[in-house]
This record gives sequence, structure tokens and C-alpha cells, in this order.
Amino acid sequence: MLLACPGNTNGFNNANLGLRTALATCDSGTRFFVNSVSYNFSNFACKSYPFHTARYSGSTCYDGTKRHIEVGFEVESDFYKLMDICFDDVLYTTLYVKATVVSGILGSKRGLQRPYFTEDNFYPPEMSVDNLYTKITQNHTIGKILGLQPSGHQHTNTTNFLSRGHLAAKSDFVYVSQQNATFRFVNVLPQWETFNVGNWEILERNVRAFAAKKKLDLVVYTGTYGVATLPNVNGIETELYLYVDSNNNKAIPVPKFYWKAVYDPKSQAGVVFVGINNPYVSNPQGDYLICTDVCSEISWVHWDQKNIAKGYSYCCKVDDFRSTVKYLPQFPVSGLLTKDLLTEVLWTEGENTNGSSSLRLGQYCTLIVLMAGILKFL
Repeated sequence: MLLACPGNTNGFNNANLGLRTALATCDSGTRFFVNSVSYNFSNFACKSYPFHTARYSGSTCYDGTKRHIEVGFEVESDFYKLMDICFDDVLYTTLYVKATVVSGILGSKRGLQRPYFTEDNFYPPEMSVDNLYTKITQNHTIGKILGLQPSGHQHTNTTNFLSRGHLAAKSDFVYVSQQNATFRFVNVLPQWETFNVGNWEILERNVRAFAAKKKLDLVVYTGTYGVATLPNVNGIETELYLYVDSNNNKAIPVPKFYWKAVYDPKSQAGVVFVGINNPYVSNPQGDYLICTDVCSEISWVHWDQKNIAKGYSYCCKVDDFRSTVKYLPQFPVSGLLTKDLLTEVLWTEGENTNGSSSLRLGQYCTLIVLMAGILKFL
């Protein structure tokens, strides 16, 4: 297998292995040959976590109108991809992120310090995305859009505000190097906090539990649709954005919906979950219901589905959802992903801290780096 330590200042702790890549061949047990010398697997370590890269691929997505960004690891002339991102570089918003939740996801590394989010080179310098998410700035921006003084509205407060809503979640990946790669602004959009820690978080946990219980590698598309609104000073529903410049040009819209398409490529079964990103909508009707709710047929998701504050949510057949959200990529669908799941699995995710072979593998690999063979599989 190929061992690698991506990053300009990275490299192997053991200088005898070379610089940032080494070809290891199985000797026996946990020992591997590198340059004709036998090493124990635990001898393979990098100076720091593998450095992840986000870059324009040169191709497009959604009918060629949006730009494709790939996130992964550069190893010599190869690129090992974790996420595909379909990005609108006019409104500076992400349509969807594609990633894989693997069957061994409950063995992922837990409890690590969250890194800072990065802008990369996908946003203009004057936008300062990190600052836009601060409570003071977003309170001022929303007040300006609605024609209210920052102190004249209560939409953003200490308990509810626009958080950095992950599309591909940190916990959807096993290794620390992969988890760190999710902390970039092209992988987040404004999401009301009560929804973020409510039904959206429950959904993410259910998807991981389902992949683990059924031993499936699930392809997951997570995206947004539409622009959320609130009534302005005249009572007119007005679209919300995180950025407004001096000429009233707007960018980074607050999504009206968050959605997650979960797909098993083996059975070709899939389902789309939709959540309304607006805790101030009292009775969602009309264009808040973009497809027929089939949650009664999905037995493995356990959420407070109709709770407005937690994110009013529902389930859709893939083709039904795609008839409205046309930028969900095409893939063959045989039916709904309706297999049963034991509820107890949902609570093992936070408890699986010792004794699991998959966890031990995850701990080893976060220390030593990405392994090309594994990442090809992931």
C-alpha cells in the first residue's frame, strides 16, 4: 500500500521512510517492508495530520452553469477525493455536496478540537465570510435587509442565530484528516441554530447508524434549495442573505430548504429528506411542501418531524423531489430506502469509544495519515 503525508511542510516522522510517500509491502502480521526494511505498522506516522486541498476541477455541474470543486488529498500526481461540491460562484452558495458514509462510520475518531473554517480562494477578499457569520454582523445584515434596526428585531439572538450549517458533516468521516477537510466555507451555509442542533443533527445521526447497521456504503448528496424569507418592516416577505454590499448586491443566501439524498448503489434504493430552514414559519404550506411526504414508509429515521423550531421536515421519493430540485444529479433508483433499523443503534455512536476493531483502525490511521488504498475505497 502507498503511505502518504500530504502537505508542504509535512513528512514521515521516521526519516528512513523517505519524504512524504512510501510504498509498503506486507511482511507478516502487522509488519511491512519499506525499502527492504521491515517495520511495524505503528512505525508509520506523519509529522502532522495530512493536509487537505479544495480546488476547482476544471469541470462544471448542473447543466454546465455551476463550477465543480473537489476536496481531497494531493499525493504526488494523484488526487484522492473525499467530496464533490457544486458551487455557484455568482451568489457564492453551494447547491450540493456529494460524499460517502461508509459502513464502518461508527468507528470514527471522536472528541477532537474543531479547526477553523477556511475560505480558500473561492470568495472575494472583501467578503470576509468568517466575519459574516458572527452574531453581531448577521444581526446587522438581517436588520438592514428587513428595514429594521439591529435592535429592532429578535430573529437573531443568543439561542437562535444563523450557524455554519455543514452539508457533509464532520462526523460523516472516519479519520481526523478527513474530518478536518469538512471545515471550509464551501461546505457550509447559513442554518438556523435550532434546526442545526434539532432535526438536522438527528437525521445525520440516523443516516450514519443506518449505514453501520446495514453494513452499507451510502452515497449521500446534501444540498440546499431556495432562499428563506422573513417579513420586512412593511410586512412583505423578503429574501435573506448573509452578505450585502454598499451597492445592495447580495450573496450567500440563507437557504429555504436543506435536503439530503441518501442512496444505496447496491440495491439502487434511495430517499430524500427535506428540512425547512426557518423557525419563524408557523404553518408550512404551499411552496414549503415541494414533494409528497412518504416518511410513513421510512422506519429508520426517528425525529420530531413536525416541530417548527427543530426544523419542519419530511421525506420524498427521489424522482418526486428531482422534479422540483432539478440539480440533484441523475442516478438509477429502484425504490425507497425503507429497510428497518433498530433504534438502539442510534445511541451507540457516542458510546463506541473502546474495544472496537474499526475504532482501533480509525485511531491508528488518524495518527499515521491517509493511505491511498483506503481512500480509493472511501
